[in-house]
Amino acid sequence: MLSIKPKPIFNFRLSYTNLLSKAFWCFLIALCASSCIVIPVPTKPKIIEGKNITDANLEFLQSENVSKQDILENLGPATLWLEDQRTLVYGLRRIKKTGTMVIAGGYYSGNMMTVKSETKEALFFVLDQNDTMKHWGRSSVGKDKTWLSGASEWAESKGIELPKPSSTFVEISTTPEQSYIYFYRPRDYQYHIASSKPAKKLPAGIARFVNISLSNQLVGQLRWQTYIKIRIAPGSYTFIVDPDTDYIVNPNLYRSASISINPEPGSMTFVEVGVEAGHGIIEPKLSQRTHTEAFEVIKELKESW
Repeated sequence: MLSIKPKPIFNFRLSYTNLLSKAFWCFLIALCASSCIVIPVPTKPKIIEGKNITDANLEFLQSENVSKQDILENLGPATLWLEDQRTLVYGLRRIKKTGTMVIAGGYYSGNMMTVKSETKEALFFVLDQNDTMKHWGRSSVGKDKTWLSGASEWAESKGIELPKPSSTFVEISTTPEQSYIYFYRPRDYQYHIASSKPAKKLPAGIARFVNISLSNQLVGQLRWQTYIKIRIAPGSYTFIVDPDTDYIVNPNLYRSASISINPEPGSMTFVEVGVEAGHGIIEPKLSQRTHTEAFEVIKELKESW
């Protein structure tokens, strides 16, 4: 008997493939309509801190017995003087626009946000006790690194020994000619929204460190759960504290804070640094503490690195 095999109503494999194809295109359409697209827009890097020091600017280093004064006269003020490491740091931060992110709310509505990329590098000059240069070099510095940690990594890669920050709190003896100011930061950050509890360290970090400046000169960088010490002559000073904005899309939402201090001869002054977040604003909160108040907290901290 002749039998005829019934022809399938549809080809399952072909239909399944078509279904996947349609689903893929629907996904792309939905992504364009309700998500975001990054449009590459490369631009020239813009210097936001420091200055570009070329090889021609460094020709004076070929002389013998280059002194600290020689470096300052040829290159100008350093970004930071690391006193314990006896190292001059000339830092350079560049930022450039790499693209525009289109954040769409559906069909024709949406917003645009600039995508930026930042790089950091530094020149390091290590001096001896007579302020004569022993070593120097140039190195890139990670965005989450302070200038001190960048100097330490560079020195280690070159086999140069630099004093390391203390892993515990060390109280330095003062003299009538000088005083010490301790800035310490016990917490990552805290909300200034009443219903929120103080935050612990976030995985992404909020203000990984704060910059502390005096008369427009950086004098230290303070990480979470660390302290820094600043040796200074008795007098009246105003310090400015700025949160680090290396990873921030809109640094305009970060605010600085100031505190005026008048240390007595041979005294120690303690300033607690908090970083508060709320309502889209990040800002430092500075509080001068007594020795008793500060010691209960700072004794558990280590020196910033």
